[in-house]
Amino acid sequence: MKYRLLATDLDGTLLNDQKEIDMETIEAIHEYRKRGGKVVICSGRSPLSTQWIARTLGLSGEPIIAYNGAILLDKNGGIREQSVFPYEPLMSFWELCETEGIYAHFYEGDTLLVPKVNKWNEHWIENNIPTLEKSGGERHQYKSVREKCQVKVVDDFYRYLKEQEPSITKIAVFDDGNKLPEFTRKLKEQAVDMEISSSFNFINLEITPSGVTKASALIKLTKQLGIPLSQTAAIGDNFNDALMLSAVGLGIAMGNAPEKVRQLADQVTGNNNEAGVAKAIRRYLLE
Repeated sequence: MKYRLLATDLDGTLLNDQKEIDMETIEAIHEYRKRGGKVVICSGRSPLSTQWIARTLGLSGEPIIAYNGAILLDKNGGIREQSVFPYEPLMSFWELCETEGIYAHFYEGDTLLVPKVNKWNEHWIENNIPTLEKSGGERHQYKSVREKCQVKVVDDFYRYLKEQEPSITKIAVFDDGNKLPEFTRKLKEQAVDMEISSSFNFINLEITPSGVTKASALIKLTKQLGIPLSQTAAIGDNFNDALMLSAVGLGIAMGNAPEKVRQLADQVTGNNNEAGVAKAIRRYLLE
């Protein structure tokens, strides 16, 4: 087998627009694993969310990369490695958010810290733990997993940081207007030490601690597994996948990926609504 490991993104990649996984894709994943391949989820989603999706897929026993590389879960679901934001960059970031009128929320484990309840967080638990009913998810199971998630309103973020010293692994930033490119520029100008990536067209920003990316986490994982990067494939659809697609032996972009991401990949497959992952596995990995 030329590519012994497949790292796959979730949203816009493995998940279709209905937040389900096509049966064709599930079958292709199992066929690849039966032939000896390993499949690792590599997502910006939370540990619980990635574990829920992995379990529904039948990927129990595989390591997982969550929060864009900030958390690496071992094959038993325990945290093997975790990267958190230092205090000073968090404070600098929050001060700039307040100055610029930018909304951000923060991920502490499987809890979402928000300054207020609004449209960007009010359905977070349901979005974080999709039902996956068409993908084999059972109602009592996803309800049980959702109960382990929490959205916590933090009125005074400064005080919370000082008193609670939270282990924050990821930040998400949202804006209705066109402020995010300028906000990103100011973050870089002020040398706030963080990794910044965006979804298509700067709809939102995903921020991790300095040096933490999907690519850096995947490089660590391949060393731990004893699988060379040259024998690793990765598939994704967005800018937070770009470094990962460039780092591996075979980088595959989804058909729904932005043009710049597609240009960085070695191959391009179908989109997430036409079982693009299944097509990629069958065309490039089952040989």
